[in-house]
Amino acid sequence: MATELQDEMNLILKTAGFGEQASLLAMHLSEIEDEAGATLDLLTTLRSHAYRGDKEATQEALAELAIALEHLLHHVHEALPGIQKELNIEPE
Repeated sequence: MATELQDEMNLILKTAGFGEQASLLAMHLSEIEDEAGATLDLLTTLRSHAYRGDKEATQEALAELAIALEHLLHHVHEALPGIQKELNIEPE
């Protein structure tokens, strides 16, 4: 599935006119999509554990969420400058 996402992102970036960085950006964007989905799933799991009052499971889910957010942040930091450069967008 990761390869399919990367291929789709590569097509998207090429359609948008991105040049030589398209393959690397596609990899980061596919990882962002994957991690974003995992993050949403973890937030749902977190709510469930907290609702049941399961402290240990809630803490474990929070730890997993922290790791997923770190991975997400890494790929955002890697992809964002290239996207901004290709689209002539000034960083905020």
